Amino acid sequence: MAGNVTFVGTYALPEGRFEEWDAAVRDMVDVVKANVPRLVSFDVYVNEERSEATSIYVHPDAESFAEHMRVAATRVDAGAQMVSVVRIDVYGDPGEQNIARLHQVSEASNHFPVSVKPHYYG
Repeated sequence: MAGNVTFVGTYALPEGRFEEWDAAVRDMVDVVKANVPRLVSFDVYVNEERSEATSIYVHPDAESFAEHMRVAATRVDAGAQMVSVVRIDVYGDPGEQNIARLHQVSEASNHFPVSVKPHYYG
């Protein structure tokens, strides 16, 4: 399980609740950055209409990614109630347990697609 694990999540934001979502996502990023020391980056992007967001985070390996998922678990569940997940893409080898957890979250919400693309070259 060597190499970076990059997570890209795309979310539809609820109309009229941007400020609430904004506070929740800032809390999530702050908590993860403070408690997952090996995190390489955690960035969030929002379109101009504030109707769609994308979060991208990079970990050096599957263990760091697993720690992120453990630390963020309660906030992820609350956030999943606030947004509609469009899709999740993971690049690298996140580990079977992390893949299973992502599929569990998908099944518990709106059955969004989860795609895992192993590193190929470079």
